[in-house]
Amino acid sequence: MTEHFTRNTYSAEFYCSKCGKRTQHRIDSGRKGPCLDCIKRLDALHQAAANTESKRQGSLFGEAT
Repeated sequence: MTEHFTRNTYSAEFYCSKCGKRTQHRIDSGRKGPCLDCIKRLDALHQAAANTESKRQGSLFGEAT
């Protein structure tokens, strides 16, 4: 990709190979960044994993829950 964008550009539409369709992509320092839909999906997965991890982990020296 040889496209460069201004500093004020937040997103632009490109084809995402993970999603298989044209989606909005983040613009980082004037260059195309990751797909915004993929970022949302990964954030939700990480949040769900963090919630289940914190529920399973007990205290270090206390009673197991």
